[in-house]
Amino acid sequence: MLPLVQMHPMVQPQLDLLGPHQPHVKHDLEYVSHHQRPQFARPSPSLHNTDSTPRAFAIRSAQPAPALHRITTSFIRSHGHDHSSEHSLRRKTPSGTIDNGYDGSVAHLASGPPPLKHMILPASSRIFPTAVSQRTPGPTGVGFHQPSRSGSSWSYSATNPTGRLDGGMEPLSSPPVTPGGWRMGNANMMVDAAAAEQTNFLQPMPQQSYHPVSGLQPLLGPGYQQPLGQTVFSPGGYQQPQQSVMWRNGGLGDYRAPIPLANGYTPQNAVVDSAFMPSQSTIHGMPNAPGLGQPHPFRLPLSSYPLDDGFARHTQAHMAHHGAAHHGHESLAQLAGHIAQGGSGGDVASRARFKELALQQAHKTYNDLLLYLGNAKKAHHTRTGSLSRTSSKMVVYPKPSIAPLASGTKKEAAARGIVMDGRGMMGGGYNQARNLYSAGLQQRPYFETGSPLHNAKNSLEMLTNLCEQSGWKWVDGMLLGGCLHYGLEHYEDALEWFKRIVNLDASHVEAISNIAATLYCMNRQEEAEREWSKAIKLRPSYLEAVEHLVGLLCSNHRSQEAVNIIEYIQKSLRLSGTNGNQHEVSETASEADTTSTATMRESSPDNFVLDDHNDSPTQHFARTADHSNVPGFGSSGYAIAGTENGRMILLIHAKGNMLYSLKNIEQASDAFEEAVLISAGRQVQGVRSLIRRIQTVLAPRDMHSGQPRGAVQANLSAPLLLSPDRAKLTAQRVFASHGGLLPGLQYVPEGTHKKSVVATTSNSLLSLAKIFQDAMSNGGPNTGLVRQPAGVGDILALYYLSLSLQESPSTANNVGILLASVQQTSTQVHSGPPMDLGNLPPIAGIVPGSGLSLALAYYYYGLTLDPKHVHLHTNLGSLLKDIGQLDLAIQMYEQAVQCDGSFDIALTNLANAVKDRGRISDAIGYYKRAVSANPDFAEAVCGLSTALNSVCDWKGRGGVLLAGGKFDRWHVDDQGMLQDVKSQGQGSGLMKRVVDIVGRQLKESSTWGVGALQDQTIMQLVAQFRDAGAGITDRGLDLEAELRKWAGRSWEGSRILRLIERSTRAAMRCWYIDKYVKGIKSPAGYRRPRPPASLSIPSAPTVLPFHTFTCPLTAKDIRMISQRNALRISCSTLRSPWVPATVYEPPAPPAPFFKVGYVSSDFNNHPLAHLMQSVFGFHNPNKVKAYCYATTASDKSIHRQQIEREAPVFRDVSTWPSDRLVEQIVADGIHILVNLNGYTRGARNEIFAARPAPIQMSFMGFAGTLGAEWCDYLLADTTAIPPSTLRPHRNNLNLGDVFRDEAYTESEDWIYSENIIFARDTFFCCDHAQSADGHNERNMTWEDDQKRRWRMRKELFPKLPDDAILLGNFNQLYKIDPTTFRTWLRILASCPKAHLWLLRFPELGETHLRRTAKDWAGENVASRIHFTDVAPKQQHISRARVCDLFLDTPECNAHTTAADILWSSTPLLTLPRYEYKMCSRMAASILKGALPKSEEGDKAARELIAGDEREYEERAVRLVNGMGYTLVRASSGGGIFGKGQGRLAEMRRLLWESKWGCALFDTRRWVRDLEEAYGRAWGDWVAGRGGDIYL
Repeated sequence: MLPLVQMHPMVQPQLDLLGPHQPHVKHDLEYVSHHQRPQFARPSPSLHNTDSTPRAFAIRSAQPAPALHRITTSFIRSHGHDHSSEHSLRRKTPSGTIDNGYDGSVAHLASGPPPLKHMILPASSRIFPTAVSQRTPGPTGVGFHQPSRSGSSWSYSATNPTGRLDGGMEPLSSPPVTPGGWRMGNANMMVDAAAAEQTNFLQPMPQQSYHPVSGLQPLLGPGYQQPLGQTVFSPGGYQQPQQSVMWRNGGLGDYRAPIPLANGYTPQNAVVDSAFMPSQSTIHGMPNAPGLGQPHPFRLPLSSYPLDDGFARHTQAHMAHHGAAHHGHESLAQLAGHIAQGGSGGDVASRARFKELALQQAHKTYNDLLLYLGNAKKAHHTRTGSLSRTSSKMVVYPKPSIAPLASGTKKEAAARGIVMDGRGMMGGGYNQARNLYSAGLQQRPYFETGSPLHNAKNSLEMLTNLCEQSGWKWVDGMLLGGCLHYGLEHYEDALEWFKRIVNLDASHVEAISNIAATLYCMNRQEEAEREWSKAIKLRPSYLEAVEHLVGLLCSNHRSQEAVNIIEYIQKSLRLSGTNGNQHEVSETASEADTTSTATMRESSPDNFVLDDHNDSPTQHFARTADHSNVPGFGSSGYAIAGTENGRMILLIHAKGNMLYSLKNIEQASDAFEEAVLISAGRQVQGVRSLIRRIQTVLAPRDMHSGQPRGAVQANLSAPLLLSPDRAKLTAQRVFASHGGLLPGLQYVPEGTHKKSVVATTSNSLLSLAKIFQDAMSNGGPNTGLVRQPAGVGDILALYYLSLSLQESPSTANNVGILLASVQQTSTQVHSGPPMDLGNLPPIAGIVPGSGLSLALAYYYYGLTLDPKHVHLHTNLGSLLKDIGQLDLAIQMYEQAVQCDGSFDIALTNLANAVKDRGRISDAIGYYKRAVSANPDFAEAVCGLSTALNSVCDWKGRGGVLLAGGKFDRWHVDDQGMLQDVKSQGQGSGLMKRVVDIVGRQLKESSTWGVGALQDQTIMQLVAQFRDAGAGITDRGLDLEAELRKWAGRSWEGSRILRLIERSTRAAMRCWYIDKYVKGIKSPAGYRRPRPPASLSIPSAPTVLPFHTFTCPLTAKDIRMISQRNALRISCSTLRSPWVPATVYEPPAPPAPFFKVGYVSSDFNNHPLAHLMQSVFGFHNPNKVKAYCYATTASDKSIHRQQIEREAPVFRDVSTWPSDRLVEQIVADGIHILVNLNGYTRGARNEIFAARPAPIQMSFMGFAGTLGAEWCDYLLADTTAIPPSTLRPHRNNLNLGDVFRDEAYTESEDWIYSENIIFARDTFFCCDHAQSADGHNERNMTWEDDQKRRWRMRKELFPKLPDDAILLGNFNQLYKIDPTTFRTWLRILASCPKAHLWLLRFPELGETHLRRTAKDWAGENVASRIHFTDVAPKQQHISRARVCDLFLDTPECNAHTTAADILWSSTPLLTLPRYEYKMCSRMAASILKGALPKSEEGDKAARELIAGDEREYEERAVRLVNGMGYTLVRASSGGGIFGKGQGRLAEMRRLLWESKWGCALFDTRRWVRDLEEAYGRAWGDWVAGRGGDIYL
């Protein structure tokens, strides 16, 4: 029912660009959040922090491979500035439901600060095993953990290993930590910030897995069965936890916190999750302990690492020669004693060794300080439960790697002889330390001396003394000392220490970056930006500074500059002229980089646009060329070590996110592709090659040989259908030569960072797939993609690989949406075990192995990963609703609402579903909740308006100013009282909101496809049109010149599509003329023009065509709503893989009869069947042979049975896919295909959009224009459709006609583009003479009818006075508007004997109408309104005769009900309020058909058809007050009855006497006229004549 791709309105991008968000990784945090608060609470502007004081930057003391945050984008409408595409987020259905929330559909990536990372501390590899010194890349073995090549496999484990500090010290209370991941081993080689912050101080988090279903256990390593960190799929898959739990995911030690920004917006990844994305609550940091400073208002994520203290940068080569035993057993005290014994001139080696150990000790002190400060914040938050906004310090202190010295317990530390006096390790540096230890004051281990703050001050004092002794030349000591000052918030001192280093070495990049971070904490952002820029210019490969600067720019909404920086780094480091696939650039990335940079160079003074002379890539390459011997150097295609590949991937992925947020979809796609190609080891040339590789590996296998069977499954109609368990094997099979590992990550050390990179690669694949999916089926703007995969099969390949790298409920959701649209059944033969879909419940309507079956499997699988994934519940509900399982669908929607009580899509879908179940009151409640959650959600606003109007709850309805108050004149205010718009002069209330939404959406629709007509596209279209016969049908038309006139103008897309459809129709006629008139054979057929690839599927307005019946809109708006829906159906159908490359072959000439196909979902107990059930058997077999195609299953009603019995050909096609039905229609040789649905529930309009028949028309199903090229004719009469409402140009034959009639696009007054067949009498068909109550009463007398009528009146209304005049209306209450009800009340007030009879249709409406009547007219009038229940059809028609006068609803007339009323001979008073609304003119047409063709009949018609509201009221009053009853005794002795007198009684007898001879109830007459219409239409088509037909 829905999967409609959704384009979210753009918001000012604000993102977490560089973070490791794993799709399903919400386990621990979400578990807490699901039980503590409702998700997606929408931020309020009042929550925005406007304080400009930045908080401190996290400063690193080590440089492990960073784990960058993958952005997640959730559209928060309250902060959006462009709602241009909101209405395109959902597919509409005739029933008005929106159903599928699309988790993943292009929403927009917001740009925002990526985590501004920590400053780097170059590390000794002995102390920081994963640290990489950028200045001196260390060798493998000591400084790196090399990737494991073992072929070991893992079994699923439900237990979560805990993190380890320094590989040895267990945290006292650790949350679940990601264990060994995607064949990566364990991630306990070092402590990350998350683990550090959670140690000891957080309550234990649940340790269960999110894979409770054994049948769907993940196939990847345990690391992907446990929480990995913040998810990338926030809109569908991730809800940010609040307050303390948001800071770190217990599962993954992220290097940075998420990035809530100044406006409270936490970015989500729209490329991945673009269903309607709920907003997230403002994310705040933890409160600071007293004196710890204030959080930065931008909430820039601080790194999880301290500043670069130099210790981590201590060269690995220098540390390598010191044995572990030596470091582990020699303490500062022992060394000090040794030096003391040797005097002040102790040996140089001992002095150096003392400084080294002192540095180690100070470094550990710094680590302890960071842990202490971070945990103090948590403790403060636990006590207060609120967030402090009064300090200016960073919220989360980073956690560096732990040195081996501190890797043991306190006891071990004491055993090593680390001793201090009561003051800790302070004193006067070297000599003081010597004196301290020589004095024998070895009393307490270091950790027992005092608080971390005290110890930090002591360590800083010792470093100060040592630095002074060195004459301020000891760079490592100064770097660590500056970090300690930084941690103690001594920013001025820290700045001074770092500047001392720069004074010694102006190119010391680490110190420069630390200066920048310190300046940032001092709120000197411009200076910080300059310092980071300087660091990047000095060393482009210093990615730490890049990440800092990118984050700073994003926090200031300067995403394009951030993109330029990343492109600068790419250009600076990209290798060229190298051999081998690993150095070859992708087929798209370099082009994108070049284009983007050139553009930026022209448009902005960005100093990160490369200067070709001073900043050439060659020069930058020269700066890094000395590292070319590092393992894996250049394997990414960039001049960086293989260990840095992950960081480059994360940066490029962030670039893609930012480009997407800037609506540069083409280059965003390039960036995501580049990230994927790096991970793939540069072994494939572009995403297409990767897709083909995946498809080849996964292609069906021969059962005997095990070899791929046939060609790769590239056929769009047969995508590879894999169950979740098979899809998870994709990476292992595609990268089998590398043990199932990503080749490009083989040099990246094992651990959380590598897991983050794998997850980001998965996200890049997911982003690519989502972009392609949106380009294929979304209603968003033109993406501009020129290399998009051809269809579902290619997109599924990317999803499968993404899922195998990273199990994600959001990926499962997106795959489910895609598979739900696949009509084939999986028949592939695999070499593996049978497909296992898990323990899925059997559901009627789902064929095993079908696309729907697999979609169901993926939805359930996703729910095993995240049982509270709101989009999965929502989309599963929509799937169930689509197959008729309404109650199950409601259960799923209720589950979604339980997961997130403010999720507008789930609330709206639930409202739609319960409304379909008849629970209107519940539906209104859910709509109100949806509107409250998101006041700008068009579907909820319009749904609420429709639901309230359906029960006449008009409080706050307001109204619109339309035609100067001629229409919708009387508005209702918030108190429920009337207001005259003529005096108000403007619209108001909910109705105005709805109409404003429509206006905005229609205005935006004019831009659809603008820019599609580029030179190449124009030439391609011209060639296609000529191949389709344009040279014959439009010989003198210069197609190229005419197309160029349209280029770049409004309505460009709709004009192109109309031209394509018109060409298809003309081509079918050319084929017919050639074959059957000229005798020319055309075995290859005539080519069918195709929409340009750049033309996306258009969105449809929220207000559906059916809803325009009761919505006060202009003719232009109504016309455009229908046209927009028609365009969407056409574009979607013409892109379907089953539509052939040629037009369908036309049928042979009628011989002797026409084959007419009737397509309907209403061949059951439905008003259409009641009205037309005899038609199909009444056709003259020599003129027409009826083929009925029933698109719904039989309800076994007498109406269905009669149609099945009497129709010459009846086909139950309820289970047929569209392509099969179309092929059957073509095979049946149908000449004229009739649409009996139009835009109503159950319509199969895609059948008509495929154009299987030469002539296609619509009638009886929909009272209005379809606005479609796939509808050639409407059947009507001049009353229902006045000729003044037709588009001026009427030919509708060839391409030239399209160019001519497009001149009327902006005209206001016309509404019908179709040609009209004008019937002689009423166009309305009514078969009551054959089937309705009274059809066998031809011999009944007028007196007998009056006696029966009086008896029934007494039975229904026993208390009604004998002289009462009964007015009635039996329409559904949604057709009553305030203006009409006011008129009825005035009629009652003017006619004291009048009573009004209405139906509880629905029941809730009775309460509202009684209250309104009392408020507007008083108790006397209100007491004369009577309600009865809805009756079965035959009883309904029978009791209608009790009514004296039927008061029609002018906004939307009675249609079938009007025929029922007139069959009972009850006069009907109507008002064709709108000239351009067929629905408001139908009763007048039907009434004319029921009256005799005589002067008396014409007179009655003039009296009963009013010209305006005043006439309607006056005529009703006159007729009612002129009516009276006299009690008489029946002449036949049947008792006393009331004999009516007056004009109303005369009209009743006139209708009674004409019932058996009038046009309305003469079905055979109607069929004869219809057959004549078919002949006229066919003759015009063959002859090439256009225009309307008058019978």
